[in-house]
Amino acid sequence: RPKLDTNFCVSRCKPIWLPIKAHRFAAYRAKVLQLLPQRVLQQYIDFEKQGQYSACIKLLESATPGSLNVLSPATMVSGKPLLVETVLQLIVGYSGLCLKNQQGSVAVKLITQVLDNMSLSLRDLHPGHRTVLEAYLFDTALSVCYYMPNDVTLADRSQSFFQQASERYLRLGHVNRYCKCCLRAAAVLHLQGSKSEAEYYTQQALNKLSDAPVSSLLAICYHNLAVHTVVQHRVADAVAHVRSYVALLRQLPKLGNSWMQLLDNTQWLILKAQELWPQHQQQNGIRDSQLISTR
Repeated sequence: RPKLDTNFCVSRCKPIWLPIKAHRFAAYRAKVLQLLPQRVLQQYIDFEKQGQYSACIKLLESATPGSLNVLSPATMVSGKPLLVETVLQLIVGYSGLCLKNQQGSVAVKLITQVLDNMSLSLRDLHPGHRTVLEAYLFDTALSVCYYMPNDVTLADRSQSFFQQASERYLRLGHVNRYCKCCLRAAAVLHLQGSKSEAEYYTQQALNKLSDAPVSSLLAICYHNLAVHTVVQHRVADAVAHVRSYVALLRQLPKLGNSWMQLLDNTQWLILKAQELWPQHQQQNGIRDSQLISTR
C-alpha cells in the first residue's frame, strides 16, 4: 500500500477534463452515407469498421453531388457549404471514436490533415459559420493533445490550437465555450508539467465567469484551480478554492455521480494534504516563508 503522505495526496489530484461532445454524430453520418453511390457505400462501411477513417473521407470523392473530400480541397465541389460542414462535423466525431478506441495516432493524423487544409476546404462557408467551425476544429485538436501527451509534434502546437480556438470563441461571444477551452488548455499544460501556466489559464476562465450566475462550470473552475495550486505546494490557496467549490455545490442541483466522486475525492486529498503539511514541512526543511501563498 502506498504511504499516505503529502506527496501521495498531491500526486492523486487531477484537473477535471471536459471532453468535446460530437453533437448529432449519428445524424451527420447518416447524411454522408446517403450521398454515396451503392458501389462505394459498402467499401466505406468496411473502412469504417477497420477504423480507417482517412480512407473513408477519401471515398467521399465519389459522393453524388461531387467530391466532398475535405482533405483534398483543391478538387472539392464548390457551392455546397452545408455538406462540407457535415463532413467536418463527422470527422470531429471520428476523432473522438479514435481516442475512445485507443487509436490516438489515427486521430492525430486526421485532425492535422483537416487543419492543414482548412483554409481551402471552408472557402464556401458563411463567415460566421466558418468561424464557429474553425474554433470547434482547433478545440478538437487541443483535445487530441490531451489524449496523446507523448506526441511531441502535436504538443508543440497545443498552445497555438488554444490561441486560435479561444480567440474565435471570444469574437463570437461564446463565453462558456471560451471558458471550457481555457480549462482544456490548462489540463494539457498540467500534463506537460507547466503548472503555473495551467493555473493562469484556469484563472482566465474564472475571470470570464465572475459576473455569470452560479453554474457547474464555475464549480469546475474552482476545482481545477485547487488542483493547479496544490501541485505547486500552495496548500492554503488550494484549500480556499476547495471551500469555494464546495459552497457552490450547495447552491447547485445535484451533479452526476461521476462528477461528484471527482469533486469529493479532490476535497478529501487536499484537506488531507493540509493536515499532513506541517509534517511534510519538517521532513523536507521547508521554511514558513515558502508556505505563504503567492497571489
